[in-house]
Amino acid sequence: MSRYSYCRILVAGVTVAEAQSLLGGLFEGTFERRTPTVGDLEIEVRRNPDARNDEEPSNDFVQWPVQIETDSMTPRGEAASVEAASRILETLWGAQTRAVAACDFEDELPWKGGIQLLRPSKSK
Repeated sequence: MSRYSYCRILVAGVTVAEAQSLLGGLFEGTFERRTPTVGDLEIEVRRNPDARNDEEPSNDFVQWPVQIETDSMTPRGEAASVEAASRILETLWGAQTRAVAACDFEDELPWKGGIQLLRPSKSK
């Protein structure tokens, strides 16, 4: 199993349906239930089972309400996995949502997968 075979992105600020709409437009695909196949990747958008039930999401992204998972269908999906996760994050951020990736290659993603966006900036 490659370190690029799986990525989980946690999202706050949109519903599952809104996230599916954003990603459907991004990858020019439609969702069969919760999952489109895009090239060598399967992408699933669903409610995060670990989500908090209150309205205001905290900085504890593990409890954000929407979960997006990417699974590589081939063992050589490295470039596709990094590119897809990067595009997903940038699309979500562009839609004014909060999104953080949790995967073995998050250091190769913009803003280290979004975790750097949650940290307060250091003032001089």
